[in-house]
Amino acid sequence: MTRRLIPLALVATVVVPMLSIAAPVAAQTNADFRWSKALPAGNEVEARNVSGDITIVPSTSGKVEVVGRKRGRGDVDLLTAHVDESSHGIVVCVLYDDPNGSCDDNHSSRHRDFRDARMDFEISVPTNLQVSASSVSGDVSITGAQGDVEATSVSGDVKLLDLRANSVTAHSVSGDVDVRVNQLTGRGDLEFHTVSGDVNLTLPSQLDADISMSTVSGDLNSDFPITLSNGRMNRRRIEAQIGKGGRRLQLETVSGDVRIKKSN
Repeated sequence: MTRRLIPLALVATVVVPMLSIAAPVAAQTNADFRWSKALPAGNEVEARNVSGDITIVPSTSGKVEVVGRKRGRGDVDLLTAHVDESSHGIVVCVLYDDPNGSCDDNHSSRHRDFRDARMDFEISVPTNLQVSASSVSGDVSITGAQGDVEATSVSGDVKLLDLRANSVTAHSVSGDVDVRVNQLTGRGDLEFHTVSGDVNLTLPSQLDADISMSTVSGDLNSDFPITLSNGRMNRRRIEAQIGKGGRRLQLETVSGDVRIKKSN
């Protein structure tokens, strides 16, 4: 199948005719924080970090299992992992010099206080729970999630693999966004944004979507035929259709390219 490269600054009219195996959470030796509990189906697991990576994989025990590991120097002893529980699920976060605080406190506003200290989270989550994750300075990786999936990083890459999703939202300011969706359910929106990075998508071959892309200096490379139809294109924006249209596929970059591939 021929791929077409679409430089938005030049084209006015166009009709463009890994398997990832989730590993269990790493061995919990030398962990600085451990937490586990079975949650009711449909609950949400939200992970928030300021300085550190977040890695989420499917659970093999039927429980949510959280492992936190501190790294760095300086104020590392002042970092504390915390879990807020509610009837809707849990929120996992890192507190700085505030062991009695909660995840609703605005710790991100003073993330510079973390200095060289960081904590990485490794979280295993049953597939019948909803997942979202965000980090200010760190990579975010989610594998095997279902339903509505959200991931955000300010300074780091976002990687979402082997999803069975209704909707997907992935944002990064300074990093790449890599997403592989094995199956789309429902009619939820797909939103992918980055400022200084590329967006790489692998989507099911039977994709129907209304695509909207804006960029300053990026190109669009698609395995799917993209038809302008009643849409429009100019040097910075394209509105078009894949297949029969339907769900919204929104793409935004400033200085990055977008690549859309068909899954095998």
